[in-house]
Amino acid sequence: MFRRRSTLLFIVLVALPLALLAWLGTYLMRDAAKRTDASMQAILAERLSLADHQLVHDLRQLTDEFDSLVKPGTATSEAIKNLGAHAWVAKAWTFDAHGRFDETAGGASFEILTPIDPREQMQTIRDRLLAAGNVGELVVPDPRGGPPFQRLSAISVPSGEGTRRKTPWQTYQKLGGYHIDEAMAPTVLKHRASGWHVGERTFIYWLKCTDGGIAAILLNTHLLMQGLFARLPHPGLEVPPGRMMLANVQGVPLHQWGKRLEGSERPPAAHRACSEPLDQWELAYTPADEEFPKPYLFPIMLGMGSGVMLVIVLAWLYFHESARELSVAQQRVTFVNQISHELKTPLTNIRLYAEMAAHRAAASGDAAMKRQLSVVETETSRLDRLIQNVLNYARQQRDKLAITPKPISLDDIATRAIEFWKPTLEAKGFEIRVDLHGPPVLQGDADALSQILGNLLSNVEKYGLAGRYVGLRTEVEGDVARVIVEDRGPGIPASKRKTVFEPFERLRSDLNEGVSGTGIGLTISRELAQLHGGKLVVCPHYREGARFILTLPIQPIPTSAS
Repeated sequence: MFRRRSTLLFIVLVALPLALLAWLGTYLMRDAAKRTDASMQAILAERLSLADHQLVHDLRQLTDEFDSLVKPGTATSEAIKNLGAHAWVAKAWTFDAHGRFDETAGGASFEILTPIDPREQMQTIRDRLLAAGNVGELVVPDPRGGPPFQRLSAISVPSGEGTRRKTPWQTYQKLGGYHIDEAMAPTVLKHRASGWHVGERTFIYWLKCTDGGIAAILLNTHLLMQGLFARLPHPGLEVPPGRMMLANVQGVPLHQWGKRLEGSERPPAAHRACSEPLDQWELAYTPADEEFPKPYLFPIMLGMGSGVMLVIVLAWLYFHESARELSVAQQRVTFVNQISHELKTPLTNIRLYAEMAAHRAAASGDAAMKRQLSVVETETSRLDRLIQNVLNYARQQRDKLAITPKPISLDDIATRAIEFWKPTLEAKGFEIRVDLHGPPVLQGDADALSQILGNLLSNVEKYGLAGRYVGLRTEVEGDVARVIVEDRGPGIPASKRKTVFEPFERLRSDLNEGVSGTGIGLTISRELAQLHGGKLVVCPHYREGARFILTLPIQPIPTSAS
């Protein structure tokens, strides 16, 4: 019982608070981490958006620069001369209104990754322009400005067996109204059709001239990217502490910038595809450790650590104090046990010589001496029973209480018990009723059962004086035998029917007035009954006083139980 109680106290005082603290700490850290991560993602998304806007804005400025090289009304042949003179141009092509194609070389080199058919690409640009309708009307009506480009081609095209694949070449046209001052620009210039034809790492600028022809230039990709990357980050923005990376769709890095402080070599924490017509690129950012520290960890860990230390200290103080009290209690039990053992020898001698003196008084006819010696014998037996209860309780506290079952007669034990208590009970005016119908033989410990019945009859003598009645009967029902001891005293309240078996538990004071005892008789009796495989209970249906029912199995039980 003590071990079960200690385990329960450990769970309630230590394990449960620590588990709750661990759950609370985990919840707080997860919630704080979630909030911090959400804030970080919002900041990183804004940072990537600024970088993307800068790239597309610079490409739009490059488009405006190419547009400015050709004056309005210039023929296709003149336009290609002006465009082809740019330092980044590798090839210059024209495609007039009658479908005639012409090619000239530029001053820059071009590394061909995939074969390009210029005539086919020029035809594709013309077809998409025709499909888009009146390209001169592609002007954003919003005076606050709009997107820089609009895609003229479909993202994907049908493939075999109904599947679709992404179009390798995309055509984009510059939108008017991107700059606020474009509202003041001449109509001819504002409605000029120009844009980009983009493939994998291939950029072709095109311009539709007034004579219906198309002029296009193939740019050196390395020089184009170098020009775009030279303005990253934006001159007006601070260099980020981490690492910003621009890569193609295959993940191959194209350009990196940032201070690259500690922690920025980890995998990126945020990604974003670039806007059209640079959607073949992807931006990614890895923040440095100093950008998003975790300040929430310190107060949470401090609070959780303080709570854990407090629980541990309080538990240690409690268990230390409990251990000290248990040690003192154990010392007391050991002391009482030793004293009880020491008292057994003189008590046995007193009882022996009292019986011898009683026989001598009976032989001499001294009635007064015989009565006096009878009182000595009775009180000696009572003291012996109290000492035996103390010894058994001490053994039970050390988990050493045991019985030695043998074949016995339950009725004989009940008869000896009632005969022993008969003089005392009759002297106080008790009516004694005995009805014995127990089993012929029973496996049990005669001394233990005698002690149980002695404790029960002793309680009747103490508490049942008001009713002056005691009943003792034995019976058999099925494979169990029962011993019933009842009185007509004040009885036991329903709230006390279980606690009355606890050690040192006493009923209300008016029932205890003038009553002596250790308060462990019923505790020992119940323990001895359980060692027999039976039980000792208070009958809840008996209303005339108190009735105790001892139930014992009739079948043999193991020769030793503990």
